[in-house]
Amino acid sequence: MIDFLEEVYKRKDDIIADIEKLCRIPSVLDEATANEGQPFGAACKEALDAMLEIGERDGFVCENVDGYAGHIDIGDEEAAFGILGHLDVVPCNKEGWNTDPYEVTIKNGKLYGRGVADDKGPLIAGYYAAKIIHELDLPVKMKTRIIFGCNEENGSKCMKYYFTKKPYPAMGFTPDAEFPVVYGEKAGVNFQITGEIERGNIIGIYSGTRSNIVPEVCEVYIEGNYKQYKDSFHQYLATHHLKGSVEEEGNHTKLTLVGKSAHASTPEQGINATTAMCHYLITVSENKLVQFIDECFYQDHYGEKLGIAYTGLMGPLTVNLGVLNYKNGHVSMIVDMRVPHEVNDEQLTKPIQAHLDGCGLLESHELGKALYIDPQSDLVQSLHSAYVEFTGDHTHQPQAIGGGTYAKSMPNCVAFGVEFPGTDNKIHQNNEEIAIEDLLKATAIYAKAIYNLIKK
Repeated sequence: MIDFLEEVYKRKDDIIADIEKLCRIPSVLDEATANEGQPFGAACKEALDAMLEIGERDGFVCENVDGYAGHIDIGDEEAAFGILGHLDVVPCNKEGWNTDPYEVTIKNGKLYGRGVADDKGPLIAGYYAAKIIHELDLPVKMKTRIIFGCNEENGSKCMKYYFTKKPYPAMGFTPDAEFPVVYGEKAGVNFQITGEIERGNIIGIYSGTRSNIVPEVCEVYIEGNYKQYKDSFHQYLATHHLKGSVEEEGNHTKLTLVGKSAHASTPEQGINATTAMCHYLITVSENKLVQFIDECFYQDHYGEKLGIAYTGLMGPLTVNLGVLNYKNGHVSMIVDMRVPHEVNDEQLTKPIQAHLDGCGLLESHELGKALYIDPQSDLVQSLHSAYVEFTGDHTHQPQAIGGGTYAKSMPNCVAFGVEFPGTDNKIHQNNEEIAIEDLLKATAIYAKAIYNLIKK
């Protein structure tokens, strides 16, 4: 009987060291440094090179696929089992961190740093799981191909490109969600909304950098002396238990409101700074954009005010106003939605367009695809069995989520971990964390699950 957990603990220090190596790299999409060989910027290329170096160090066959993605082959069998992870990360609001987000801090049995849970730490867990099977010289019928991309947080162009160059593995998983197994993922869609709205006393509104994050900070520039707004804004912040500031800027005023970031697939876990700000602004401005946002998005995470609310087998449709830039009357905003597979494009578009027509705004969007793998399939059942073996958890069953993962990039693939039920790794938030014990247990679960599926 192989004690995979014992084997993982033998490699604990190496696992943490490799995570530290990857997390030092601020691999956020950087179009300013993007060019041939590094389509997502210099830092993402550095992370890709670092992961390839880990595989080369351990003597495995590695390949860089034009800077979009790479892979490490563990074993030399023809058929492959795939583990898909991503090396890019979402941006950090450094003021909100208690530690340097790009230096892994170990405290109270946890790792803290951007990427420790999404998705550099889990990628290393999957890598070591496959490495352990190889180092124990266990009989297998498939190699394990560790595949890693650099654009998961911004549309997964990396995997789309990679699979035009390389074949699909026979089956696989991505360690980029939750335990137990995720057999279903809602379709993702970004509504890009543009147009012109007379600004009135609003000079500009700015919030959000990524549509898949609940915006934490919203800044507004508004006409008038700050004394006009100081008392009422501070009173609003106090009443709603929010943080922010009022600053005098020449002949106008800057208002800043701080909410709480969260993943766009679970917007109810955050506080949307944009909608909270607009709920204040309706008391001091007649701007139609502010009114539209307040009427259609404030404290509504499920599209009820837009007339698109729906709950299906995968759970509810979710809505996140992720990015807003409003300057000189020009509107540019992105609304992220996660849509159950039962909802079609027309059900979304007609109600939304009716609201936009009232403001003279236009939209463009492309509804993505949902993922659904039979919960009774060998893949799902085998992965779930390994999870139960190490946790004793029979309560939590295979599930569907709102987050989109690499599982949609290839057939016969699901998301599997790394977050355990009842834990919060603060994905896409300040002070992202993962318990070392959880990380090591996940690695053992992965090793057992992979071996169950590829053993001779």
